[in-house]
Amino acid sequence: MMIITQKITSLAYEIHDGMVRKDEELTPSQRGLAVRRMPSLLEYVSYNCNFMGILAGPLCSYKDYITFIEGRSYHMTQSGENGKEEVQYERTEPSPNESVVQKLLVCGLSLLVHLTISNMLPVEYNIDERFQATASWPTKITYLYMSLLAARPKYYFAWTLADAINNAAGFGFRGYDRNGAAHWDLISNLRIQQIEMSTSFKMFLDNWNIQTALWLKRVCYERASISPTIQTFFLSAIWHGVYPGYYLTFLTGVLMTLAA
Repeated sequence: MMIITQKITSLAYEIHDGMVRKDEELTPSQRGLAVRRMPSLLEYVSYNCNFMGILAGPLCSYKDYITFIEGRSYHMTQSGENGKEEVQYERTEPSPNESVVQKLLVCGLSLLVHLTISNMLPVEYNIDERFQATASWPTKITYLYMSLLAARPKYYFAWTLADAINNAAGFGFRGYDRNGAAHWDLISNLRIQQIEMSTSFKMFLDNWNIQTALWLKRVCYERASISPTIQTFFLSAIWHGVYPGYYLTFLTGVLMTLAA
């Protein structure tokens, strides 16, 4: 439901941008993703319920998806990571095999690390009554940090596997670099190295759940007239669920982001 919510709202805004608003009112990213004609029922259902992303996503724009379905993703202009258009020159259709194998290796390593370390540092131990009663505050904070660090690989596994599945189907090609190497990261959802080496909360968020961050930017941040940062984090909390911890986390994130 979370992914379908993203897709439905994204497409709604993209249709609104393409069929209602004037071009001069749009930002470059909105102009590049605007949908200029109403999708057919088949196109709409295919975009929302295709087998590649129905369970774990990641989110993609309607325009990128239709470009892929129509076989035009290798020889036409398509949106880049930041929503801006990047000119792609026609070449031989690249093979995703190398990218898929690399991502599957990352999946295997992430799963191994998760199964190994998460048993040594279970998150649930943070609320253990004996631990809470006997451990000092520095110990509690240190264990909280280490246990949450150990929980990350399960997300690395899930998101990288979802990316690999899309690549294996031929979706996710972003273009070639100056050396002619193919990039299969159009809908990648994270950058593990940047996450683990991030020096600020903002840098962490920029590389974590990337497609959701882009969705929040496109449907909220770029359209909010008052306090866009606060509105964006609040929308993120609502989208995640009703647990109070989500609201505490994301509203605290507002202060940390502004401070960064």
